[in-house]
Amino acid sequence: MKSWTAQSPFRRMPDGFGLIEQIVSMVVLAVLTIIAIPSFRHLIDQQTLRQAQMDYIAALQHAHDLAVNEQVRVVFCPSSNALTCNNAAWNNGWLIGHDPENKGRPVGAPLYVGGKYSSRLNIIGSDSKKSVRFQPDGTVGASNQTLFICLRGDDSHALKVVVARRGRIRGEVASPVDAAACAGLD
Repeated sequence: MKSWTAQSPFRRMPDGFGLIEQIVSMVVLAVLTIIAIPSFRHLIDQQTLRQAQMDYIAALQHAHDLAVNEQVRVVFCPSSNALTCNNAAWNNGWLIGHDPENKGRPVGAPLYVGGKYSSRLNIIGSDSKKSVRFQPDGTVGASNQTLFICLRGDDSHALKVVVARRGRIRGEVASPVDAAACAGLD
């Protein structure tokens, strides 16, 4: 048995989208984009903080391992010129070098350099410490040392890298008080 449906000769299926439909689609796309941009900015900021934290953990771990494996004193310090330790901010770069005199500055050429970060990023040391000095046994001295990593003027997210006296290095989320101090809002 054959089935059939009645079709009106005046009714046609559309061949595409009309101008009104295209304009409505573009408006909806624009609104969704405007809503999504702050979320993407937040994701980018979070990734920037995590990347800096991981870079510092890896560099500090490397400095620790150099000190233990070579049985020498090693310094990890901020450096804006990749040649010497200086009082520049940690986000301008860092270096790792031998420190046989235990003065907080490398003797000879640096062994490793790195870490030039965005000016939006703020990285500060605890108690205004300008270097982390590893002893041949891997220890760093009488107290823990901490680097705080945050975005300037934004205390909503901050991370830290903690170097324990025994040389153990770990990453953590900074407390709200530390986040405000790092961001310059205290």
